[in-house]
Amino acid sequence: MKRLSNSSPDKDFGRLLRQWRRTSDIKQSRLADILGVTQATVSRWESGAQSPAPLQYGLIHQMMTRKRNFRLDQAIKRLVLHSSQRVHLIEDRSHRLLCLSRPRENEWQRDSTPLLGTSLWCFATPEIASAEKSLHDLGWHEDQTDHLTFENSRREGAPLRIVDTYILWERFFLSDGTAVRLTTGFDQKPVHI
Repeated sequence: MKRLSNSSPDKDFGRLLRQWRRTSDIKQSRLADILGVTQATVSRWESGAQSPAPLQYGLIHQMMTRKRNFRLDQAIKRLVLHSSQRVHLIEDRSHRLLCLSRPRENEWQRDSTPLLGTSLWCFATPEIASAEKSLHDLGWHEDQTDHLTFENSRREGAPLRIVDTYILWERFFLSDGTAVRLTTGFDQKPVHI
């Protein structure tokens, strides 16, 4: 397989992208979601009708050259599931719930099974919404910062109980290139972070 250019797409880019995506078992819609574009845009890239913007090309280059480590993904999931802290893992852009710890599920006071794979955005407190809005200015999606701690107001009852006084967001990537956010709740302001 021909190597991908480090600087910008060349005439083989679309073919290489399609080949990598299929080999990696990633659907166009999934790649589009990861990159914040439409499925039609990914299709145009693969057909050579359009080239990705430099930022998107850089992300694609990272994904295509990064060695996939599914064992690491499973280890992360296992650590979250068995954590004694109130913690959950979401996809960074879509806010879809990937997994959560038992203490987090206890906090929510509900069966989390129906929430898996769905966006948690509708449950955001005003402080969570404000913190989310600040991410662009912090360079969150450009890898200029990878964590954020902020104060949060507690909410008892519907639509979802939230008891975290402080929330820590930590951003990293799974082996398929998906940006994820580890969300940890604290009763007091965390130190050494």
